[in-house]
Amino acid sequence: MLRRMTTQKKIVYQALEELGHASVEFLIEYLRSKNEQISLATIYRNIQALLAEQKIRIVKLKGNDVLETVKEDHAHFVCEQCGSIEDIFVDKKDVLSKASKVCIHQIKKCDMAFYGLCQNCTEKGKGKENEVRL
Repeated sequence: MLRRMTTQKKIVYQALEELGHASVEFLIEYLRSKNEQISLATIYRNIQALLAEQKIRIVKLKGNDVLETVKEDHAHFVCEQCGSIEDIFVDKKDVLSKASKVCIHQIKKCDMAFYGLCQNCTEKGKGKENEVRL
């Protein structure tokens, strides 16, 4: 069932589009910081509507549920230091093909996440290595 895009739903969707990835709590904080006059119940109702319409989805990263807008199939990179999340557009067909050959189950899809240090945290770490300690 296609529902109309209300002003509130549009605000929630656009905020998530701007953020890229966000927990429900962070999305609420973000909307409040922008002085959006939207109640908590309306935010939650619109998240549920957008999920039902498959315009957004929930991704589990490092044990946390994160919302994102639906886009081309992709993997994620999660910085273990600052928590930033970045989309990585890779061809998962090869991974699925190899997994299907070594698994007796019928595999239909996969979610991939890579963990490490983002470029900013890596560069911050380089500065620390070069510090002189007394």
